[in-house]
Amino acid sequence: MENNIILRINNLSKKFNDLEVLKDISIEVKENEVISIIGSSGSGKSTLLRCINLLEDADGGEIIYNDVNILDRKVNINKIREEIGMCFQSFNLFNNYNVLDNCTLALRKIKKMKRKEAEEIALNNLKKVGMDTFSHAKVETLSGGQKQRVAIARSLSMSPKILLFDEPTSALDPEMVGEVLEVIKSLRGENMTMIIVTHEMSFAKDVSDRVIFMDQGLICEEGTPKEVFDSPKNERTKEFLKRFNNN
Repeated sequence: MENNIILRINNLSKKFNDLEVLKDISIEVKENEVISIIGSSGSGKSTLLRCINLLEDADGGEIIYNDVNILDRKVNINKIREEIGMCFQSFNLFNNYNVLDNCTLALRKIKKMKRKEAEEIALNNLKKVGMDTFSHAKVETLSGGQKQRVAIARSLSMSPKILLFDEPTSALDPEMVGEVLEVIKSLRGENMTMIIVTHEMSFAKDVSDRVIFMDQGLICEEGTPKEVFDSPKNERTKEFLKRFNNN
């Protein structure tokens, strides 16, 4: 794609019954870019990510990835999910598998890798997130922060081109938030393209190349962190950020 644009969203819309959750959303994402999406609960942020990852069916518009509209019925959804990975707020790990098996399952089942090769890749990614010493631990023995780090390692093991984070710290105790945010920050150094839905404003300010503010299914404002946080133009953005600046 031209200008290193890896993902282009054109006029995306989504309704749940009569409720219009996404209204004509258009975004271009460049390779290696980190975008944070901020906004109140219910503004459509998570639905947008779920549409990109094909977990929700959009009602209109296009999502162009590698010059293909991935909303086309003929697209191989599993192939897209290999390349556009997602980390959920609730981790979505399998409690009946240990840490290493959670990270190798998709490699063996979807990419048809031999166990040894899959384990090498998984251990390398567990090391990146500081969880390699827990490789044989049962998932239910882990803290929330540790589970989220394992979930990130699992996503990285699939070698995605884009990684989506849906409020990765919202299910964590406050003292565990920092460790997960540090891991996500470290991925910046690996030129990972990331779209992050977050309520952590200082993190969004630090880590992002671009910040998008959503409200009631619309993109109200976007720009560099400095533009959006220091001199917002839209009244709704100002109102939203006032709450965080006062904390």
